Amino acid sequence: MSSATRVKLRGLLRELGDLAEEVDPFGRDDEGAQLFDHIAIVATKAAGGARDQETVAHNTAMENGGRP
Repeated sequence: MSSATRVKLRGLLRELGDLAEEVDPFGRDDEGAQLFDHIAIVATKAAGGARDQETVAHNTAMENGGRP
């Protein structure tokens, strides 16, 4: 797993953490559509990156004779 990939995933996770402060728990249902759309996009990117890294880790372990 490259350092650049780890940095990208870490950045996405940080952005998700920062977005938590933007969610108003007492907001109206008709507010925040753009914010929630942005959260969904960032979360999808982070999930994809994590799945890719899980696959790389699994494949590397199998190539080295270890267990995933």
